[in-house]
Amino acid sequence: MDDTVDRNLDTISRRLAELESATHTALAGRVPDRLPESDTAEHLSYAELTATNDRLRTQRGWTDIDLDDALTPEQRAGFERWRARQRIPWDRDDVLAVGFATVLGVAALWYDTAIDGAVAQGFGATRKTGWMRGWERAGTRLPIDYTGPGFGGRAHRVRSPGHDLGRPFEALRQIRAGEFRGVRWDYGDKHDITVGGRFREADSLAEALVLWAQHLAADLVTPMSLPIPGSSWLNELDNRALRTFAHEVYLGTSAGNGLNVRSGILTPSLSVITTEIILRTHVHARAYVITGSARLDEREQALRNELLLAAHSLVGLASVGKTLARMIVLDDRKGMALRHVNVPVLLRLGCLSVEVVHDRRTRGRAVTQDWDALSADLVD
Repeated sequence: MDDTVDRNLDTISRRLAELESATHTALAGRVPDRLPESDTAEHLSYAELTATNDRLRTQRGWTDIDLDDALTPEQRAGFERWRARQRIPWDRDDVLAVGFATVLGVAALWYDTAIDGAVAQGFGATRKTGWMRGWERAGTRLPIDYTGPGFGGRAHRVRSPGHDLGRPFEALRQIRAGEFRGVRWDYGDKHDITVGGRFREADSLAEALVLWAQHLAADLVTPMSLPIPGSSWLNELDNRALRTFAHEVYLGTSAGNGLNVRSGILTPSLSVITTEIILRTHVHARAYVITGSARLDEREQALRNELLLAAHSLVGLASVGKTLARMIVLDDRKGMALRHVNVPVLLRLGCLSVEVVHDRRTRGRAVTQDWDALSADLVD
């Protein structure tokens, strides 16, 4: 919104103050000073009124704008509520900030395999620390780590409900009972497997929760990491294609090269965090320069959401494009292309879309009457 509203309100307030002063002087029995003639016609468009008021301001030397004197406290509060909901147009700095964040996000997507390798290497160093070794020892001999017939191998975690972050109740139930429960398929026949009597038991739900957290933390920093939430459920379905898909995607072409919690959630989150930091810093710095405070009002929050939505949309589009391209190029193991889908950015994109739509609806409810409608009300 431009400053014509402020100038018009200030001009009208000054002219009304002059009329009130002249009226009080006349009622007191004195002769008021002659007021300057106004060239305002009976009906003006908003643009014509603004031009007339600007000429008067130039003639009278009215350069300052003081809306506190122009409005009552109630009117001032209402006007501020209306103005706080008006959309801030993008400027050149906003476009540059979105472009910079997008370039970094796309670069992270392009080199996602190398970045994930670096993250895995960092996790490997964490695994050697004393406190992580302590967690690994504390989480041993749990039923969720059963690797008997049909449940062993490098991808055994995808066949164990206890390693699935999407099935916490089943994991805690097994740990408390000291009993492994899983599903094994043999030539199309489903077998519910239960193994007990050889594992640790937890005396309470709190103890089971601590043991489960320590065990998963120790597994997370290994090269195979943890399977994507829901993978063990796919492995139990009566659909061989889905079972094979869940197994092969997690297994990958080598240890840690598949789709897991680290490569599918943690590593892609780095590009999301980078974009958020860049654009949030930009918007808060802009607010600080203008108002002297880094706190954002409703308009600035809406601008921040728009900028974030634009940057995340571009990165998400690049993510989907790379995934489709990999599916086309790869003749076998096409499911491995899903490793390049940036799930965190797509989830963040959905949340931001809802927020931007909400901001637009809020602005729509804040729309005031146009100038012709206000003029008609005054005439009536």
